[in-house]
Amino acid sequence: MADATARRPDRMRRLETIPQLKSEAETLSLMTRRYCRAFHGTPDGLLCPACAEFLAYALRRLASCPYGADKPVCAKCRIHCYRAAEKETARRIMRWSGPRLLFWRPKLVWLHLLQSRRPAPEKPRNRNRNP
Repeated sequence: MADATARRPDRMRRLETIPQLKSEAETLSLMTRRYCRAFHGTPDGLLCPACAEFLAYALRRLASCPYGADKPVCAKCRIHCYRAAEKETARRIMRWSGPRLLFWRPKLVWLHLLQSRRPAPEKPRNRNRNP
């Protein structure tokens, strides 16, 4: 168990070193903060405990993404990494924040639209298998 705990900071560092994951982490953080502000009345930049817990979970899952720099947009991903409750929370946050993101950060929307046109890669564990 101590070995797994020691690796966790390295995994979270991927959010700072891999540009694709860094961009997704920033977008997810922005969307969660705006959603929390609108629905839970928190000051801008702060999160209620429930949203803070969700964001921490989502960032851990993002940091653990086996695709790494080849990560597709979540809608096209072949790996479902969220638990059911967190998946529903993410859906709710993205459904509300997504359209509004066009006004907050239009560049992020255009980058997301471009990335969504790329085909999703195969699951990483299946890449080296022979057909």
